Amino acid sequence: MPCAASRPEPRALEDLVLLGRSGDRKALKFLIELYQNRMARFVLSQTRDPNTVEDLCQAVFVKMVIGLPRLRDSGRFESWLFQIARNVCRDHLRAALGWRRYFVSYTTAHESVAEPEAPPVENKLDDGVAQLSPEDRALLRLHLEEKKSYRELAQISNTTVSAVKSRLYRARRELRGFLLAGDSE
Repeated sequence: MPCAASRPEPRALEDLVLLGRSGDRKALKFLIELYQNRMARFVLSQTRDPNTVEDLCQAVFVKMVIGLPRLRDSGRFESWLFQIARNVCRDHLRAALGWRRYFVSYTTAHESVAEPEAPPVENKLDDGVAQLSPEDRALLRLHLEEKKSYRELAQISNTTVSAVKSRLYRARRELRGFLLAGDSE
């Protein structure tokens, strides 16, 4: 079997997906190994919580194995897998915010507690990217860090190339606004 870091040819990937759909354990194992590093980076970029990356990746791959027989178009496997990952991350973030309400009851004494100081920003660009919506942040990172084409991004985000171009344009414009606003302070 090839190294887990290499990307398979589109036809080879479709064959793996077809084998995985039929329950072939070796094909499923290879698909997981093939995507585990990219998935970990993606989950980390979405949640910014290194402590939960393994658990969330495991949840993504469990959902992949369970849902793979229902995937109709094996050519859309990668975009389908990353959509699962986005949903898992989104659910995790919602749950994390919801649980805080149960563990910390709010009282008037909390009003007098000072907010913790924000850590010094080492890189204004990272701070600006962090202010983007999770969807725009993920799209921008996939385009810049993983060198995804507009067409690949459209497949991953289940949209059109022109919609991806528009979203990237707006994300860059918003990022520019964050950076310029930081300079005027």
